[in-house]
This record gives sequence, C-alpha cells and structure tokens, in this order.
Amino acid sequence: MSRVWLSLVALLALAGCREDPRRIENENLGIAATFPGPPKLHRHTDPGPFGDVEWFDLAMSPAGRLDETFSVAVGNLPSGSKGGTTPREILTTFQNFLMYRFGPVLRAELPAEKGPGFRYKVKGPNGGFIEGVVVVRRGRLHHAQAIVRRESDPRTAALLDDFEVRTR
Repeated sequence: MSRVWLSLVALLALAGCREDPRRIENENLGIAATFPGPPKLHRHTDPGPFGDVEWFDLAMSPAGRLDETFSVAVGNLPSGSKGGTTPREILTTFQNFLMYRFGPVLRAELPAEKGPGFRYKVKGPNGGFIEGVVVVRRGRLHHAQAIVRRESDPRTAALLDDFEVRTR
C-alpha cells in the first residue's frame, strides 16, 4: 500500500510541475533564447569535425523527462582549416556531422539578417523529433536544438523562433 501511495504522490508532484518559460540573454555568448524552464550552463571540450571545440551549453530538460532537451550551445572554432574556413564550408561540415549522427536532415537556409546559418529537422533514432538552428559568426558556432517526443511542439517553436545570435 505504501508503494502505491508514494507512486501516486510522485506522479502528482510531477504533473503539478509547470514549466516556467524564461528568456535568457547572455552577452558573453552573444545569444538570446526562450527556454521552457531555467537552463544550466555547462562548459566542455569535445572532439568533432573541426577538431577539439570548447563548448558553452545552456541546457534544460523538463522535470521527469529524460527524453526531452532544450539547449543552446556556443562553440569556439579552433584555428586552422579543419572543417572549412568560410561560413558556407563550416555549415556544410556541421550538416554532414548532423547527418552522420541522425541520418537525413531537412535543411532550410536562414534569412540573411539571421545568418549565415540554417534550420534543420530530423526524426530521432528513438522516435522523437530533433530540430535546430545553426549560425556561424565571429569564429563561433552557435547551435540551438530541441529534442522532443512529438512533432510541432510549441516549446520547440518558442526556443528556435526566438533564438538570436547577437553581434557586439
């Protein structure tokens, strides 16, 4: 009986957790975006198609949901020509990296005032949906991404439609 009671209390607590949309503006990263809740900042270096990239991630997952993530990552591109030297080459390299990870990617170019960059959508390997925006500016790769369970999630639209890469 006590296990049933605890399960019920936990379920009610999770159901009662409302998301708290927050507009985050970070001058150091040069970005602004609306997250469905408070994101946490993480710093890490990962190998990739450009070499080792130092990333600064603002990310959040809704309470009790390990299969949904909303993030904005800003990566300092290493010096050199690995992965390309022009924005077009860098964006093509990143799209190829996305295709390697997820399979075919539906890509749409961003308007000139928001780019250079593109918006993409792909069906995730676990049945979810992955959408993102990638922008190259000032030697940095800016990547906003939402991983959700259902297509056309309004939280995805809030994050990606509101995502800005700001110039200093």
